[in-house]
Amino acid sequence: MTAFSGRCITLLGLVCAGLPALGCGGGDNGGTPPSTTAIAKASTSGDAQTAQVGQALATPLQVVVTDGGAPAAGATVTWSTTTATGSLSPTSTATDAGGTASTTWLLGTVAGQQSAQATLSGASGSPITFTATATAGLPTTLAQAGGNNQTGQINTALAIPVQAKVTDEFGNGVAGVDVAWAATGATVAPPTVPSNGSGISAATVTLGGTAGPITITATSNDLSGAALNGSPVTFSATATEQPPPSTDANVNVSDNQFSPASLTISAGTTVVWTWGPSAHNHNVAPAASEPARSGNPVNGPHTYQYKFNTPGTYVYFCEVHGTPTTGMKGTIIVQ
Repeated sequence: MTAFSGRCITLLGLVCAGLPALGCGGGDNGGTPPSTTAIAKASTSGDAQTAQVGQALATPLQVVVTDGGAPAAGATVTWSTTTATGSLSPTSTATDAGGTASTTWLLGTVAGQQSAQATLSGASGSPITFTATATAGLPTTLAQAGGNNQTGQINTALAIPVQAKVTDEFGNGVAGVDVAWAATGATVAPPTVPSNGSGISAATVTLGGTAGPITITATSNDLSGAALNGSPVTFSATATEQPPPSTDANVNVSDNQFSPASLTISAGTTVVWTWGPSAHNHNVAPAASEPARSGNPVNGPHTYQYKFNTPGTYVYFCEVHGTPTTGMKGTIIVQ
C-alpha cells in the first residue's frame, strides 16, 4: 500500500468515529423497530354462533395475541358491541400465559345478525369482528296486524286479509305458530294459518248473506308466559247490502275511462256505451267471453250496445288504454 492510500484509510476511520449519525459501518438507522404484536381469532373463537335474543352465546369469544410469533401474556384486549341491549362481559381482558383472551357475549333483543369486536391497540389484525345470529324467542303475544274495521258487500270477500302477529317478549316476530281463525256472520279461510317469517298469520274473510256487524277472532294456544297475552284477538267488519240493479244501463266513454267503472244490472238488460265527442281511439273488449268486442278502436261520437242475459261478473277493457287488470277497464255485474 502506498503512503497516500494509508493516509486515506486513516482519515476515513477518523470521520466514521467522529460522526456516528452518518451510519458508517453496520448500517443501523437508529429508528424504532416495527411492532411484531398481532391479534387473531383463536382456533375456538366462538364466531358465527346462533342463540335466542337476550341470551348468552354458549361458547365465549376468544382471541390469541402473539409477539414475534410467540404467545404474548398480559396484553389488554378491549371488547365491544354496537348492538342495542347487547353486552360483553368483561369488556377488557388481559391475555393469559398462552396469549389467549376471552369474554362472554350476551346478545341484544333484536332478532337478526349482530356483531362484536376485539381490539388491541397497535397490534396488526386489530380490530377483529365476530358475528352471531339472534333468533326470536318463545311466542308470548298475539296482536292485530291489519285488516280491522273493513266494510264489504254481503257474499263477497273483504278487500284485505285479516292479519294477526305473533311476537316474543321483545316484539320480534315468531314463525311457525298456529293461529286459529273464526267469525260470526262470515267464513274465514283457511281456518288455521301458521305465522310466517315475520310472525304474521293472515286469512281471507268472506262475508255472509246478512248485512250487519261481523266479528272475527284469531286465537293461539301456543303462546307461553302470562295469561294476558292478547289471545284471542278480535277484529270487526261490516257487511252491507249489494246495490240494486241499475235502471240506467249507460256507460260513458271519455277521458280514457269508462264511467261508471262498475255497473250492476239485471239479467236481460242491454248496456249502451257512448263515446263523447272528445273520446279518442277507444273500444270495448272482453277480458273473457262477454261482452262481445265492439270492433277496432274509434273516435267519438260513437255508440255500442250489448245485451247481458246470464248472471255473473264481466270485465271489459279498452285495447289501447287498458288491460283486464289495469288502466281503462270496467265491470258489469249481472244479477
